[in-house]
Amino acid sequence: MKKLVLINPHPQEHLGEENISVLVQMPLNLGYIAALTPKDWEIDVIDECIETAIDGKTGDITFDPTGVKLVGVTAVSYQAPRAYDIARACKRRRIPVVIGGPHASTLPDEVAAHADAAIVGEAEGVWADVIRDAEKGQLKNQYFGGLTPLNKLRDVYPDRGLLKRKYGYRYSSIITTRGCPNRCDFCAVPVFQGRKYRERPVEDVLAEMQATDYKGLMFAEDNFYGHSKISNDRAKELFRKMTERNVIKDWFGFTALNTTSDEECLKYMASSGCLGILIGIESLDEDVLKSMNKRVNIRMGVEGYRKGIENLHRHGIICWGSVIFGTDGDKKDNFKRMTDFALDMGMDVLTFGIYTPMPMTESFHRMTKQGRIFRNNFPEDWFYYNSNHLVFALKDMPLEDFIEGMEYVYENLYSREALKKRFDKTLRETNNSKNAMFAYRINIDWRVVFKSVIDDLKKLYDSDVYTGVRSRSKVAVP
Repeated sequence: MKKLVLINPHPQEHLGEENISVLVQMPLNLGYIAALTPKDWEIDVIDECIETAIDGKTGDITFDPTGVKLVGVTAVSYQAPRAYDIARACKRRRIPVVIGGPHASTLPDEVAAHADAAIVGEAEGVWADVIRDAEKGQLKNQYFGGLTPLNKLRDVYPDRGLLKRKYGYRYSSIITTRGCPNRCDFCAVPVFQGRKYRERPVEDVLAEMQATDYKGLMFAEDNFYGHSKISNDRAKELFRKMTERNVIKDWFGFTALNTTSDEECLKYMASSGCLGILIGIESLDEDVLKSMNKRVNIRMGVEGYRKGIENLHRHGIICWGSVIFGTDGDKKDNFKRMTDFALDMGMDVLTFGIYTPMPMTESFHRMTKQGRIFRNNFPEDWFYYNSNHLVFALKDMPLEDFIEGMEYVYENLYSREALKKRFDKTLRETNNSKNAMFAYRINIDWRVVFKSVIDDLKKLYDSDVYTGVRSRSKVAVP
């Protein structure tokens, strides 16, 4: 029987959201590919967050090559160098490799140079062609999957059983929408998922929820609530029908601030099992928000944040705020302002990203033109494009101030005493012990990630890489 090996690459030095144990989930994209593969293929999966696909000493593959006719790899940008290592190891064994995922959609020519084939766009629409060509030994250099209308995935559910049997994942995810019409200058989602907001039929989502025995589900999208009244009504319909049909899940999702103003939506979110939601707070500085094109945040304002968090807590839902440090206009005092804000507002979780000009975004082109990006030895340096590393010269503060500010946030929000106080406050304000413990466990795990980011910043400061940048980082960059 022909064999397909699907790999989720993971650089072993990387710490990030995959280290938040309460949300460790299966790579759903590989589950979809497995479900779309003909039954006469044997399928194996390797998740490098759990085990490696290539030996660290020999550089050879760790899986049995017998009968393997194709290896499929999916990668976001920070995973790309590891994906290329895997492709090289497979090529030495004369095993063809196809690479897809966001990085391949963003930089297809680079990916195609390292693999036998690259999938540009979403793989569902072209996977049958890839399999057919692999069987013939005639893979094309690139396949163009485009953007899949989600009604075409009706009754196509990811093979969670295959993934669970291999690794025993305790948590899974589900897709209800794709795409984002927003124009945040740093975000790569519209680059590879498009600006059109695509919605999956509610009945199809419900059927998949009923078909899986997973109680815990993450909504694997950037905004489940939508970008119009029709989309918002669709989200409420989903949560209402989950409640009415007793399809209750411990679910978590990503959304925008305006969701917290919809009382009906919050009611059904709570009754359908919502643990919490992640909201992009990003910054407290209106000029910075304008530069990012975060229009919803500007409209709501700081008092809107406060009211939104109060609304979430009243329904027993925790608020996970995400912020960005290091933007142009970001000053040293913003670290204390954000810390005070999180404590004052009763934000249950606060995690961050270092502002990162992701490949082919507006910010990447702008900073490349300005000559500010110093992590530019590609493809190796794509490893640093994960929002946990600084890759460009700061404009409005020296690196030592940036490090000191990050340490201030860490000490005041992530000391063990601070975490205990925040847990007590979350429990008191949500009156929901399960959701409060969910937030606490996220904070405990993020504490480790946060510390690693600070350590990496200190290493950067002492390195030759930053020597030429240090003097420029103390003055305004045009």
